[in-house]
Formats: sequence, C-alpha cells, structure tokens
Amino acid sequence: MMKRIGKTRHKCRQAFTLVELIIVLVILAVLAAMLVPALTGYIKKAKKEKYVETVHYAQVAAQSVMTEVYGLSDGNADEDQTEDGNNVIWYEGTEKEWGDKVLKLMDRGRGEENGEPYILIVGVGNHKDTAGMTPSQRYTVYYVCYIEKADSPAVFFVNGEFMYKYPRKDNGKVITTKKIGGENFRNTIVKDNANIPLQFYIISNLTGDNPSDSKFWTGAGKKSLLGHSEGYA
Repeated sequence: MMKRIGKTRHKCRQAFTLVELIIVLVILAVLAAMLVPALTGYIKKAKKEKYVETVHYAQVAAQSVMTEVYGLSDGNADEDQTEDGNNVIWYEGTEKEWGDKVLKLMDRGRGEENGEPYILIVGVGNHKDTAGMTPSQRYTVYYVCYIEKADSPAVFFVNGEFMYKYPRKDNGKVITTKKIGGENFRNTIVKDNANIPLQFYIISNLTGDNPSDSKFWTGAGKKSLLGHSEGYA
C-alpha cells in the first residue's frame, strides 16, 4: 500500500485578531485627525468663494441704481441719514424702492424665500456737504458687505478688493485701501490719495437688529457683521 507523504493543509484565516483591529482603528483615527481639519477648511473656503461672484453682482447692481439716483438727484434725503451721514435705510421706509431695484437686478426679491440676503450693505462717498465729496465720489460704490444667510460667512468688497475679514479700524488708526477708519468720519477709505468718508445704504437686513446700534456692526453675537467675519483686518 502506498502512503502519501508531505501532505499539508492550509488553514484560511477568517477574522482579524483583536490587536489587529485596534491597530487599524488607531490608524484610521490618526488619518481622520489629519484629514478632517483640512477638508473642513477646504469646504469653508469653497463656501466663501462661491459668494464672491454674488458680491460682484451686488456691486454692479448697486452701482447701476446709484447712477440712477445721481441722475434723479433723489434717494439721499438728509432726514434718512444720521449726523455723520451713515445708515440710509433702503429695506424699509419711503425709499425702499431703491433697495428693491438692487435686489431685482440681482434676480432677488424681498423675503428669505425670494432670495433676499441676510445682510446687504453698500457704501459710497458721503453726501454731507461737510464731507467735501465730488459728485462722482458721492455715487461710486466703494464698499459692499454681503451675508447670504444667517449661518453664512460675510464677504466684503472694499475699494476694488474682496475679503473675508471685517475691514474696519477706528480711533485714528492707519488708513489703507484695505481698512476703513478715520478721525473726522468713522468710516473712511483712501482712493487716489484722497480720504473718502463713506455713506452706507442698507439694502437688506433680516437680523432684526437696528443698524444704528453698534451691535449690528461689531456686536459679540452671531448676527453682527463682525460675528460673521474673520475678525479685524
């Protein structure tokens, strides 16, 4: 009788050991710790950048409306301005139609359901006679603040540049083309070596806060412009 010699049996492994599973989980945890912040940052950046084009549309729409305002010499009544020429309210009151026109040119309407931004503000040269602005400076849009929704980041257009940081400095700080500040007027930019104090037009405000209150601009809450931005530039 012949016997078969050297026969071996191969046993297939059906599962990982506990130690191997722990090692795999540790590796996955390390990878997640490395990748999640980068991915989150990428998503945040992409979310911001998608609004830049919208801010550009808002600037063009606002400039078109301001040109019409200039032609009619309307929409800038002193009674709608504060003492320093800020905060003309276009989302309510008798001149609401000007804000409506800006939204219409952006293919938007009033109310969040119709695409009205959470906050939309534009700034032109101050209209007060004491500001000494030329007609062109008074009606040129130098500034836009845009916040799409209550949980969206703020995107700013300031003197030709787009940014995500809150672009304001006060108390006599250095004025550059990227910052707003000044001594005689609270909000001033520099353009062609000229200091241009800004006049704000609030086209949309769904926060429920009064824009004449400082907390609307720099409050600690999430509803303020500063609360939606990356902090001071």
